[in-house]
Amino acid sequence: MELILRGGRVIDPLTERDQTADVLCVDGRIAAIGADLAAGHPTAEVVDVTGHLVTPGLIDLHVHVFPGLGDFCVGADQVGVDMGIPVLVDGGTSGVATFDISRRAVIDHPSTRTRVLAFMDPNQLYLATKDFICHKLEIANDERNIDEASLAASVERNADVLVGLKVRTCWSTDPDRSPFLDAAMRTAPHLPIMVHLGRFPHTPVISTAALLRTLRPGDIITHAYRGAGGMLDMGGKAIAEFRDAIDRGVILDVGHSGTDFRFREARRLFEQGYLPDTISTDLNVFNIDGPVFSLAENMSKMLALGIELTSVVAMATANVARAIGKLDELGSLAIGRTAEISVLRIVDGPVPLSDGHETIVADRGFAPVGCVRAGRWIPAGPVASLKTTGKTFTGDEDPSADW
Repeated sequence: MELILRGGRVIDPLTERDQTADVLCVDGRIAAIGADLAAGHPTAEVVDVTGHLVTPGLIDLHVHVFPGLGDFCVGADQVGVDMGIPVLVDGGTSGVATFDISRRAVIDHPSTRTRVLAFMDPNQLYLATKDFICHKLEIANDERNIDEASLAASVERNADVLVGLKVRTCWSTDPDRSPFLDAAMRTAPHLPIMVHLGRFPHTPVISTAALLRTLRPGDIITHAYRGAGGMLDMGGKAIAEFRDAIDRGVILDVGHSGTDFRFREARRLFEQGYLPDTISTDLNVFNIDGPVFSLAENMSKMLALGIELTSVVAMATANVARAIGKLDELGSLAIGRTAEISVLRIVDGPVPLSDGHETIVADRGFAPVGCVRAGRWIPAGPVASLKTTGKTFTGDEDPSADW
């Protein structure tokens, strides 16, 4: 099977490619990039992408896509290939006891067209639900919920799809130490840990400073630009623990969610040199209709905040692949790679964008056109945005705020 994406602006930050070219995919792999490739492949399916951006397959590092496991998730294809995103990473919807069934129901299900990878919560029982049931019942801060042998077995059994552990850093006896974070680090020291900055209802978490002191190089802070996250001091400067964590290689992820990204905090941290390594959405039932909408909308926000276009693309491709240890197979348009490719168009302004609190107006933005998933072209469906819907979440009561 041959497929040609014809005439797009091909951007691959990893290889520093930026040129107008065709991309040829043969039997699900990238076979060539160059001019007028259709002439030598008369039977190929040709998709005209003239005037659009052709990038490595976008990867959303933080979504919740195990519907049926609780009541919090959206569909994988709904926020994956239907939005021009061939690869998603579930952000710890499931703990150990329910991961295998979630895998069979979504990741391995024959009807799932999107490639889904996952972070897993190290607790035996964890479900991301609308009512925070594991926190309400105080399961999330009960050390009896930790079984390191079972966790290790699950990590080994699911090594082909698990890219890390997602830890809710609750404490039980010592407010500066999370036994759940400790267990994750002991059990799977080779995997990155994703953590968020912020509170949960019902169960206390260790302080931001204590958390930052504990993180290792390659661990990921999602919701890194939220308001009141504890990264900034009273004068708006990054605290010493934050600076030290970044200096030793801790990764900053946007993790937008309903109320976990603020333009104000982003501006303050950007001005001090702390740009995101990765862009993610934390898409779930609460924020898909605004203010998050899609990964493309999040990319538009980074562009509006002054990050250069190629760097924004890197934050949704190569940087994500590196963060999850998949840079050898994802995040680049290198010849021979599995054909995971995204196509985007630039939307002319005015483009309104909201963080759920503040609205800004940009002079351009991104919109998905489609994607190539394992060599097959899939056009994007209609994707809502603030520009098309004219509505967004405007309060602080979103219960999804701290997932």
